[in-house]
Amino acid sequence: MRFLAVLFTVFWLLPAQGVRADVPKELVEDLVDGNVIPAYRAFEAKTGALADAVTTACAGGALATDAVKAAFAEAWLAWAGARHVVKGPVTFFDRQFRIQFWPDSRNRIERALIDLRSVGGTPDIASAAVGVQGFPALERLIYEGKGVDDCFIARPIAANLHTMAGEILTEWTEGDSPFRKALVAPGSGAGVYFTYSESLTALMTGATASLEGILRLRLKRPLGEESGHARPNRAEAWRSELSMDLVRADLAAVADFYHGGAEAPEESRGLDAALRRSGETELADLMTKAFRITRETADKVDRPLSAAVVDPAMQPVLDELVTQVSALKALIVQKVGPAIGIAGGFNAMDGD
Repeated sequence: MRFLAVLFTVFWLLPAQGVRADVPKELVEDLVDGNVIPAYRAFEAKTGALADAVTTACAGGALATDAVKAAFAEAWLAWAGARHVVKGPVTFFDRQFRIQFWPDSRNRIERALIDLRSVGGTPDIASAAVGVQGFPALERLIYEGKGVDDCFIARPIAANLHTMAGEILTEWTEGDSPFRKALVAPGSGAGVYFTYSESLTALMTGATASLEGILRLRLKRPLGEESGHARPNRAEAWRSELSMDLVRADLAAVADFYHGGAEAPEESRGLDAALRRSGETELADLMTKAFRITRETADKVDRPLSAAVVDPAMQPVLDELVTQVSALKALIVQKVGPAIGIAGGFNAMDGD
């Protein structure tokens, strides 16, 4: 807890920053080319491997093979590496919800799967109910399904995930007006954004929304509102036991975003470099340390989140993680944003 005391002390002692007006082009390029597009490339590749693994397993008369489970985990973790991006092609045609419809408080996924099983025949998954098109539905088929008998649904779901991943990547990078251009050349005619400040706000909205998602949905939801009222089956991906791995992937993605995809600790890129160029070395050092300590705390949760939330021994670690993620979000919104050119309060989940 010593880190938290230092963090909050430094946080409140740092001088308030006025909003800078000179968001540099290289900062937006760092974030897009160093983090966003590589994340989508990884997502496209891993969903392709998943589709191949499901096809191979089903051809061999099975579904829940070790190869399928491994490919499924890698693909979902790759999605966690990209879901801090909340603007652009991922929002077209409701793709973000089709990729992962969750939370599913009304059990719509199970009902949609029952409907598909009753109809039979290879379904047109892309036109099916939103909840049955992505990872949560495929997870149920792999971990709770009917084996090879569910392949007629599992194959098109895996193929649909790969198709959407490919479409998102293509729309970011190819054509006369790729979404990349809308961000790195605002006001160029690609539409959507007209200044680098608007581009940066759109990108940082996703980073803060991802941290809020970790807090509100991935940690607090299964932890319960009160001590002793944990709801382990409210954890994300509890069937596949990927819940805590996905939290770690989310944190890694936001950290990579902040650092602009820097590959070495001594390399300064992205928001870290922007702060240092602006003379905000103390804040940059604090952010680097905050990301490191928060991720180290997440690593201390050595079991699936569905198991950790009902283990009293893990409660202090989870409480600390909640506090640290909350502090990270506050630092980005209230300190980092104004210091590099945008006002606080940018959060896609506010008011939801």
